[in-house]
Amino acid sequence: MKYILFLFIVINVNILVSQEKVIALEYGLTLEPEKDLFKDNPMLKQLLNESVANAKNEKFTLLINKEGSKFFHNSSLNLNDKNYTPLMSNYQGETYSLNNDIYIKSLLLGNNIFIKKEKVKNWVITTETKLIDNYKCFKATNTFQVISPNKVFNHPVIAWFCPDLPYNYGPNGYGNLPGLILQLQEFNAIYGVKKISFNSEENFSFNELKNIKTLTQEEADKILDDQMRG
Repeated sequence: MKYILFLFIVINVNILVSQEKVIALEYGLTLEPEKDLFKDNPMLKQLLNESVANAKNEKFTLLINKEGSKFFHNSSLNLNDKNYTPLMSNYQGETYSLNNDIYIKSLLLGNNIFIKKEKVKNWVITTETKLIDNYKCFKATNTFQVISPNKVFNHPVIAWFCPDLPYNYGPNGYGNLPGLILQLQEFNAIYGVKKISFNSEENFSFNELKNIKTLTQEEADKILDDQMRG
């Protein structure tokens, strides 16, 4: 009887451990130079050139548990740091993926304000493959829109995902594919996996999403436009 009780406890402990398993991925960043980007704004052009040179020093982490994922820069960022490389890579802040929604803790909007949007859909999955860290990955394409007062820009998105790693997450809130995204390119920013840990000691929860104020991307853009105009 004692043996049966002991076995029951061991099994339940193992179940709890497996349920709480966290997968951690470290991504590096590459920014490709764009000749015509910010050509009419010397200050932004200089920041872009500096960011292209500094990108190799940036690291990001994606944590995945049974509920969802969290993607974040490995250093705490604020505008006083004068490190604009993450912003130049379209990184807006800590990004949580939960159920069908993405929550972004914007670097520019202040504490407790999150941008909420739906997960990316309408992927075009191709038969093109390549090996990334010895994992066979498939290419999927999409677009992301940048809406300015005068024009709508559609920028390309390329994701390389691995069906052998059946987790539908990736950098910067991207996911919703039949496999983990090991490389993501948004316009000229490329996030590439450097390290994968399947039993990470890192952990996270979604408690931060309680009692938050959420904005749509359009509402957030309007606030930021108003701030820039003074």
